[in-house]
Amino acid sequence: MAAANTGTMIEFPANGDNAPGYLARPEGDGPFPGVVVIQEWWGLDDHIKDVTERFAAEGFVALARDLYRGQIAAVPDDARRLAMELERDQAMLDIQGAVNYLLVQPIVEPKRAGVIGFCMGGGLSMMMS
Repeated sequence: MAAANTGTMIEFPANGDNAPGYLARPEGDGPFPGVVVIQEWWGLDDHIKDVTERFAAEGFVALARDLYRGQIAAVPDDARRLAMELERDQAMLDIQGAVNYLLVQPIVEPKRAGVIGFCMGGGLSMMMS
């Protein structure tokens, strides 16, 4: 298992705007495979940040796009509302922006990059394929 740096919030260009995300990377110069982690319906919470860091510990440069731009649901009704308010076409463009960002990073090996999602993010990751 590779050592990982602690992840950090970043902004990157996506869909003509600056997009927030959580980036974690392994220690070393790479190149490493890259993965975009798509959040559950709760938002970019501590669990998804931990998943991103675990990918980095396994040798991936991992980026979780914050699709809700800082909003995190604490109860299912709020999560449902946030998920229903999410415009899927916009989310797909935002996720593509995260992929594009990773692919141009010198530390990422572009031919070894992918997308993974959980819960709501699982469906979005299928739409990206």
